[in-house]
Amino acid sequence: MNTIVLMGRLARNPETKLASTQKGQTKVSRFPLVVKRNRTSKAFVVMITAYGNNAEFVEKYLEKGIKIALSGELVISQIKDEQTGTASYYTEVIMDNVEFAEAKTKREESDGFQPAGKRQIPFDIPEELEKEMPFR
Repeated sequence: MNTIVLMGRLARNPETKLASTQKGQTKVSRFPLVVKRNRTSKAFVVMITAYGNNAEFVEKYLEKGIKIALSGELVISQIKDEQTGTASYYTEVIMDNVEFAEAKTKREESDGFQPAGKRQIPFDIPEELEKEMPFR
């Protein structure tokens, strides 16, 4: 099993590009995620890559500074320099799932969004059922 779960903040805005695959064109988004280490004030940066629908979500909703939680697959690649013969290793996470890890800020809430009011049902509900409906 190769699954990693991380929570952190985007270090910069994601970069989204179109890539060619066997199935045609697909979106690819990449961004660095700053993750705080447990029990210390230190942090590290992990490169995150998202494909397809995940890349579209990243492009539309994520920006620098947003705190997210994500799960994905850890990938370590080796890159060999042909001239010197030395090998370098590159670590990234291929994102599977992402969730927002904090509430919207006051600035974002002031964009004219108003919560829906109580809806009127076009028929009468018996009183005994009305008491059992916690969402009313």
